[in-house]
Amino acid sequence: MSEAQADSPALDSLAERINYLFAKVTPEGGGRSEYTGQEVIAWLREHGYELSASHLSELRRGIKINPTMRVIDGLARFFAVRVGFLHGDPDAVRDVIAELRLRRALREAQVTDIAARVAGLDPAQRHAVADFITQMVYEQGSGSTGAGSSPAGGANA
Repeated sequence: MSEAQADSPALDSLAERINYLFAKVTPEGGGRSEYTGQEVIAWLREHGYELSASHLSELRRGIKINPTMRVIDGLARFFAVRVGFLHGDPDAVRDVIAELRLRRALREAQVTDIAARVAGLDPAQRHAVADFITQMVYEQGSGSTGAGSSPAGGANA
């Protein structure tokens, strides 16, 4: 079993998958650890989806287990994941877990900030930056900079 598989939660029920999304998809700005149910409900309503706070709570607690396709679609859109994840499709679950880990790693590494800054450069400058970063990564990986492990410590999503 690979390390990624060992770290992957089972997520056997719809409630577990919804709660996983609440835990792993965090609001922009990083000031809070997760969205509130009210924020999700408000977004869904603004985008034409009907879901009450009590229904969402019952889905999260596993009391309700068979929401409409429209509710599933709305939740998937809110959390920006494939609908198959909420249906429990093993491939979609695996892919979404990997994608959310990548999102977190990018956010923690501030890669999105770097990418946004580089995007404004002309193609030749972007290539130069990419070459520079590649060289830095190579040097860090080969130990030629004397750097130790990553400050992030390999945090999981």
